[in-house]
This record gives sequence, structure tokens and C-alpha cells, in this order.
Amino acid sequence: MRTRDYPNAGGAGFSLVELLVAMAIVLIIMGTTLVSLKNAYRSNESAKAVTTVNNNLRIGIDLMVRDFIQVGQGLPNGTVQVPNGVGALQIQRPHPPGSTCTAWPAGTQTITAVTPGPGCGPAINGVATDTLTTLAVDSTLEMIPVQGFNDTDPLTATPATTATIAIPASSAGGSPVRVGDLIMFRKNSTSALVYVTAVTTVPAAGGNQTFTFASGSVDPMNLNQSAAALNGTADDLATMPPTAANSANASRVRMISYYLDNTLDPTTPRLVRHMGWGDPTVVENRRGLTVAFGVDNLLFSYDIRDSAANPSNLKMVAADLLTTGPCNPNACSPNQIRKVNVFMAARSERVGQETGRFTRNSLNTQVSLRSLALVDRYNK
Repeated sequence: MRTRDYPNAGGAGFSLVELLVAMAIVLIIMGTTLVSLKNAYRSNESAKAVTTVNNNLRIGIDLMVRDFIQVGQGLPNGTVQVPNGVGALQIQRPHPPGSTCTAWPAGTQTITAVTPGPGCGPAINGVATDTLTTLAVDSTLEMIPVQGFNDTDPLTATPATTATIAIPASSAGGSPVRVGDLIMFRKNSTSALVYVTAVTTVPAAGGNQTFTFASGSVDPMNLNQSAAALNGTADDLATMPPTAANSANASRVRMISYYLDNTLDPTTPRLVRHMGWGDPTVVENRRGLTVAFGVDNLLFSYDIRDSAANPSNLKMVAADLLTTGPCNPNACSPNQIRKVNVFMAARSERVGQETGRFTRNSLNTQVSLRSLALVDRYNK
């Protein structure tokens, strides 16, 4: 019987050496690919963190610059008068939660366009941060005649003092007075600041709007004081010359404060832009608007003009306000501030998965307060 020979089945496959070589090549390719993917992920994570940090810094600084350029606009002599005299209550100022800088000093007669707050912000990473409050007249509601407001037709007596203004039809819808607004009454260079506690229905197409500035708990800033013995009040202004009807004008004042807040989320401090005091019945308004997250340092210094040394980079701490300070033999004053130097530092909202660290960056800038540095000699 003839036997058929079959080919050796093992001769058709790979040898052990060939298999090991192939596996080594695949492992090298896969390892290189995984390393490349890991590097790409780390680069993407780093780029995203850097971009986020830089955007937060840019947004915060851009908003500050826009606000600071308008500081002092429309204020007579760069200030506005507030109630003062024997028995006057301290004027409260916007502040971060937990701050000890809750009021202007007792005896304050005017609030300047710039109120520095060195060390008034929260301490973050062991470093005390600053606050800053600025004033400027809102151009959308400026120099509107007030009905009455003179010694023969005074404002309604406290505790519910009222005034009526005519809202221009061109400003209807966006500019009518609202609760929480600050209104400056003005006669020539004399002024008085009040806090609006109630308003009539906003007119749809212009017309008269009556607002109330009552005293007591509805006035968190203590601006609506009207005792006869006090100076700098709306009632006091009404009795000053000129005494003709409609002799006073009303302008809305934008009080803007910048500070850091780490109470809502201690792990992610935020930059806050606080407009006025806000409606005391609305918690969100009192907290202000979050501008940027991850901002963990905010410092201000100031260049002033005192007609002598013109010192720069002052923190406006207590020592600067003494006659032995940088403005010797006089004391430096916030009303002399002409430039604001801003330092802001920020970090990413979370640590990098690979590095275990925050991505950080900082930004410095200087802003000239144009409305305080330039004089309009034709607007007396």
C-alpha cells in the first residue's frame, strides 16, 4: 500500500524568535504612541489652564480699566457730600464678607471719587488683599431737574422723604431710578447723596418718576439722614441758594467696589465687582457680580498729585495720611489720587492631574483717572 506524505504543519508558521521580535516591535510602537498621547493630553491640559487663567486676568483688568477711566466723572470737586455733624451716623461702605472696613470714618463730610481699602479684603494664602471703591456719575441719568426742592417747597419730611424727577423720553426703559440706586442732588458745587428705598412704576415713555429715600433699616448705608442739625443732607441742600423752584438737579451715581471673596467657595476665590450697595431684599445684589474665578491676590497702590513731591505707589495706609508721611508737611488725601496701580494674581480652578499643582499667572497695570486728572474749565 502506498503511503501519502503530508507537509509539516509547523513549517508554515512563525518561529518563536520571529514572534518575540514582532511583539517587541508592537510594544515599542504602542509605548511611543501612548507617550505621545500622554504628552498631548498634558499639553492640552496645560494650555487650557493657562488660557483660563489669562482670560480671568484679562477680563478682570479690562473691566477695572473701563470703570477707572470714568472715576470722578460729574462729581463736583471729585467728591460728594454726605450727612455729617453732631449725632450723625457713620456712612456704611460696600465691603467683602467678614471685612473690618465696613464704614467710612466717623466725621466724614465727603466721599471722594476713590476710597482705598488697603488690607480690607480677605487674607488668601496668608496675604491680605485690598479693596477699592469708586464714584462716578452715570451719564444715562445726569443733571435732571428735580421738581420743587427749594426752601418754600421742601421735600416731604422724614421718615419718607421723596423727590420727583422727569425722566427724558430718550432715556426711558434703561435709565429710570430703581431701588438701591444712589442719587446725588446738586446745586452748583454743593451736593448731597441719598439711597433710593422705593420708586413709582417706571414710566414706559418718559415722564415723571417719584422715588423715596426713607431712613432706618431700609437705608443700609445711612445716607438718608435729615435731622435739622446735620450738614450734607438733602434737606440741608434744599434750603441753600438758589431758592427758585427746580433749582436742583439729580444725577445717578455709580458706586463700584472691587474686592476678592472666598466665602462661597474657599478653594476658589473670586473677583467681585459690586455696584452700589444693592437692593437689601435681594441677596444676589448684595454679593455683587462675579467677574473672574481663581483670583487669589488683588493689590492697589496710588500715584497722587499734591503740588509738591507728587509721591507714587502709595498704599494709602494710616501712615500715609499723617503729616509725617510721604506728603510731609501735609497729610496725603484720597482726593489727590490721579493714578491707580493694579496687581492681580490668579490660578487655575483645579490642580493639574499630572503636575498636582495650580497653574498661576499675574498681571500689573496702571490706570490714569482721566476725569480727575483733566479739568473742564468750561463746566463750572
